[in-house]
Amino acid sequence: MTADLVVDVLGLRVLIEPGDALDAAEHERLRAAWSGAISADAATTPDLTVSFNAEASFDQGMEQLTVDVTLAALEALRGRALMFHAAGVADAEGRVVAFVGPSGRGKTTLSRALGRRFGYVSDETIAADEGRSVHPYRKPLSVVRKDLPKEQVSPVDAGLLPVPAVPLRLDGLVLIDRDPELDAPQLSTVPLAEALPELVTQMSYLRDHPAPLQSIARLCDAVGGVRMLRYPDAETVPAIMPEILGAEPAASEWHPLALPAASGPYGVAQARDAIRSDDYLIVMVESELKVLDGIAPVIWQAAADGADLDGIIAAVVDAHGEPPTGAARQIVEDAVDELVVAGVLSRD
Repeated sequence: MTADLVVDVLGLRVLIEPGDALDAAEHERLRAAWSGAISADAATTPDLTVSFNAEASFDQGMEQLTVDVTLAALEALRGRALMFHAAGVADAEGRVVAFVGPSGRGKTTLSRALGRRFGYVSDETIAADEGRSVHPYRKPLSVVRKDLPKEQVSPVDAGLLPVPAVPLRLDGLVLIDRDPELDAPQLSTVPLAEALPELVTQMSYLRDHPAPLQSIARLCDAVGGVRMLRYPDAETVPAIMPEILGAEPAASEWHPLALPAASGPYGVAQARDAIRSDDYLIVMVESELKVLDGIAPVIWQAAADGADLDGIIAAVVDAHGEPPTGAARQIVEDAVDELVVAGVLSRD
């Protein structure tokens, strides 16, 4: 009889049920691939159960299992943690840097390069609670193979280091972009209004938080702002880690905007959250992020305050003055129409 395979996933204990179709060798391959995440807690009842499906082939089942475990954990944590599609490593003090990027951006390759020098946390998802605590997801590394399912390689077999025996805490958010034309890695600070569109598209269930934009903005502040890392090759990144970990805080100034209980002729009720940062108004409409600039922030705020079209025009002229060319009314009407089409405003 094969022992239960229970793995630690983002602070949850997940039971993997292999079913009856696997032979002894396949059972061992499954356990070996997930060896970096096997739970040391043998007593607590698992939080989730995920079944292994090998109907097509064992390798396809292994690739799909990684997806299924990830999705089940993300669903269970919705609204409870801020979850990034990111690779992550931790230093000896437990400081975690999350390297955020979409599929195909090189997170697994980056995990292999960094994980030989720092504790491997995940190559898939980094989740942080309000206190920035991070729980590892030491899943197999999903390595691309030409015309074959991704190979699931255990962290041990990949030569990656264990996480330090200290509490893990998110210390850095880094957007990544691999550019083979570069001579060396380049690290820069990204203003909040520029960073949020990139971050939000790489987050799971952000809209399930009561104030989603304020939650992510506070986290960005707490880690000292968001950085962009452009690098030619993953092997060049470990050398810049001291700069990433030692970067001076560069948080952006921002403040929340109250959402009206009732609106005037132009509604903003579909907005889930809104903040102002520098000259930008950032609003979340359902699960989409909209960054407004120019006269659009004034239009949105006037609409939120219940103004009609004449009131919106007056607010724009008061904030920006008369336009150097064209009529203010026509310019504002056109801008209002664009915001309605974009779903930022509605005509009530």
